[in-house]
Amino acid sequence: MKIFFIVFVSLFSYLNYLIGRYYISAFSLIGVPALMLWILNALATTVMLSAPYVYRMYPKKEPGFLYNALQWCGYIIFGAYSILMVLMIFNVFGLFVYDKLTKATTEHRDFLKLALAVLSLGATFVMTILGFFEARKKPKIKNVKVLIADLPNEFEGVRILQISDLHVGQTIKREFVETIVSMSNEIKPDIVVLTGDMIDGTHSQLADELSAFKEIIAPMGKFMVPGNHEYYWGFASWIKYWGDIGFSPLLNEHIIVEKKGAQLVMAGVHDYSSRNVEGGGVSSPDLALKGSPANAVKILLAHQPRSVFAAAKAGFHLQISGHTHSGQYFPYNILIYFFQPYVKGLNMHEKTWIYVNQGTGYWGPPSRFGVPPEITVIELTKLPVS
Repeated sequence: MKIFFIVFVSLFSYLNYLIGRYYISAFSLIGVPALMLWILNALATTVMLSAPYVYRMYPKKEPGFLYNALQWCGYIIFGAYSILMVLMIFNVFGLFVYDKLTKATTEHRDFLKLALAVLSLGATFVMTILGFFEARKKPKIKNVKVLIADLPNEFEGVRILQISDLHVGQTIKREFVETIVSMSNEIKPDIVVLTGDMIDGTHSQLADELSAFKEIIAPMGKFMVPGNHEYYWGFASWIKYWGDIGFSPLLNEHIIVEKKGAQLVMAGVHDYSSRNVEGGGVSSPDLALKGSPANAVKILLAHQPRSVFAAAKAGFHLQISGHTHSGQYFPYNILIYFFQPYVKGLNMHEKTWIYVNQGTGYWGPPSRFGVPPEITVIELTKLPVS
């Protein structure tokens, strides 16, 4: 963690310096004191970097007002700066092209630089505010039908409720968890699955915040797999916690769900990137199926969509994933497509369906501009014979 924080502080301090240099040079054109702006930039950077450091190094089960205020301010600032960084890159590129294509005077170029800076700050402010309210409202309930040719008649219409990437921790607390549980029970699903990144904190910090999950009702079973964040915060204690409150952790293993003699395989794997993390293991859809009925319908819970390549080879009918947050907010909801094979919604990979939940909560910045949170209800239905 010391190495991580050194890299984190160095990288973000440098990026914030670049952001500050660009915008401060623009506003200096109209006489805004540069020293004042540099002081504000330094304060914002300090608050942004202090929030995760304090949370990690001084965890509190019942944090006070100042502790919570630091988390809120730090992550709101982080969100704003992450937007400003991308807009700054576009602005600098635009000015470069403008210089190459025109013979504009210095006055014209300075005017364009200032105009772009003003527009960028205005857009960042609007997206930060709107994204905040989007992130903090009730998740949307998405209903999805998955057609499976081999589905036994007994499982026709079975509904699987998926919660993913809740990230209870710095700014998501018990009240939001209780809302999610209440919504889930109103839906009355047959099966409930948690597909990872449910927490950002240690068991001692967050066990009480998550206690409402004991109340989720699912007559055919409740299952979970870890995301990458579970490995960051004490993997073993979190796996035990979910088992203690009624969820079956699936770590390269499966459980048979039976209904009137018919069988459905619910399998799960370690997170795709967990191999070299404490408590992690190789993510193996093949191993998860070991000993399962050959002709049963097979469903895989895998935090990251990238597991679908191995899942398809192993013969799974459906993979249920999360992890991407669908980018969470603009412009990252566009950039995410460069990093993940599947980003959101229902897709087909070879002969395997994959559904990617775009996140029930949010990570870090309390923002979901253009990417609303969701709870997914996946209904299994038999593919009609043509």
